[in-house]
Amino acid sequence: MTVDRFDVSVARLIMILVIVCGWTPSCRLSGQERANPGASPVETPATPVADSGESEALLEGGNAPQGIVLGVAVEGNDAVKESRIFAELRTRVDRKFDPEVAKADVRRLYKTGLFRNIKTLTRSAPGGVYVVFKVFEQPTVRYLKYIGNRYYKDKKLDKETGLKIGDAQSRFNVEDGRRRLEEYYRSKGFVKATVTILEGVNPGDRGVIYIVNEGPLVRVGRIEFVGNDPDLVRDGRLKSLISTKTPILGYFIRGQLDRSKIDEDTERLTGYYRSLGYFRARVDRELSFDDSGNWATLRFIIDEGQRFRIRSVAIQGNERFTRESLQDQLKLSTGDYFNLSTMNRDVGTLRDLYGGRGYVYADIKADPRFLEEPGQLDLIYKIEEGAQYRVGQINVNIAGEFPHTRESVILKRLSLYPGEIIDIREVRSSERRLKSSQLFVNDPSQGRPPAINVKPREFDVTADGVAANSPQTRRKTLGRGQSPSRLPRDP
Repeated sequence: MTVDRFDVSVARLIMILVIVCGWTPSCRLSGQERANPGASPVETPATPVADSGESEALLEGGNAPQGIVLGVAVEGNDAVKESRIFAELRTRVDRKFDPEVAKADVRRLYKTGLFRNIKTLTRSAPGGVYVVFKVFEQPTVRYLKYIGNRYYKDKKLDKETGLKIGDAQSRFNVEDGRRRLEEYYRSKGFVKATVTILEGVNPGDRGVIYIVNEGPLVRVGRIEFVGNDPDLVRDGRLKSLISTKTPILGYFIRGQLDRSKIDEDTERLTGYYRSLGYFRARVDRELSFDDSGNWATLRFIIDEGQRFRIRSVAIQGNERFTRESLQDQLKLSTGDYFNLSTMNRDVGTLRDLYGGRGYVYADIKADPRFLEEPGQLDLIYKIEEGAQYRVGQINVNIAGEFPHTRESVILKRLSLYPGEIIDIREVRSSERRLKSSQLFVNDPSQGRPPAINVKPREFDVTADGVAANSPQTRRKTLGRGQSPSRLPRDP
């Protein structure tokens, strides 16, 4: 009988110890604590530490506990896996507890968009502290469905909404997906398409369901222009400027009505008229539909307004060339109607004129100035000539995995030589010859095409303030590099 009593006593003692240890933090170790002390939280997800009245909210005031982290746990997650949460945490077992690191962990978890609230709980224990991240999940998208779509399949609509299974299911995300679906349909010619939300914004919704009312596919059958002067700009020219087109091959290719493109076309036409000197031009548009609702007539209404003339043309900053010689090169002159493209060509002409004489860095800008008198403006060309340069050192760099073309083959195709005054027009001609030689890649998707880069030498300043050439180091550039030498200015 003595032996039986002893066995019963031992069994009772073991049961008491098990019960006591079940409620003692030191007996209930987290996954990190049981694992290798140097392991990261991702490798050994922690078992949640029991919550009790002794726990305190770390980020809600109070003194932060001190000591080594004995365990890290996560509570409250259901749809989000622990491994996904631990991947964002930098609070580690066997490291000194740092409240700033824990706060940064919380910020990273919020950025995932998977949680609506996060609390950090701590419990002091002999030798350190236990840390618990208590999370409150956002609802996640468990399914994504569409009702009423006939023209486009679900997979295509999934791509347009930007939603995926497992994403956070917030009212903003679901509403944004609805808006994007409507925009997509309307850009494809379904101008009356509407999308409503059947499920996804109410508490307790586990997925998203959209109801799609596609409506008819509308195409532009006719484009008209009203108010334009046909002697100045014909309808065919205006049609070439816009991206909205009528169908070809009957009904099957292009022609879908897209209101956003029509708005862009309106702005493009307005800019075109203003480039011709109609600075007060206005362009509006209107749509009309046939009885079937499948065909639309697009009508652009143009108010050209007054066209501006050039009262005078002036040139400022020129020293190497006389004003008369420069003006002889210009197409726009006093009394002409303003034309933006012609003005830009004149700027290019002046740059080529200076660049052909070695002034490769000449800065030339056109400045139209409107006057109080309506319909007139002054046009001023501002010139900063800069220094004149000769061709200096010519460097050739042939890129590629196994380059085999000799430098001499490239140099033979160049029309510039060391010591002569740089002509920017010859630089461009040489570059065109390199591209047309078929020796190098011209497809940008396969690599950079041949290019000629003109780079000035570096200059040192002597004691008397005169610039002198510094020792030239060999430059490596893609294509051919020019290191021009600066010429002294005439006294």
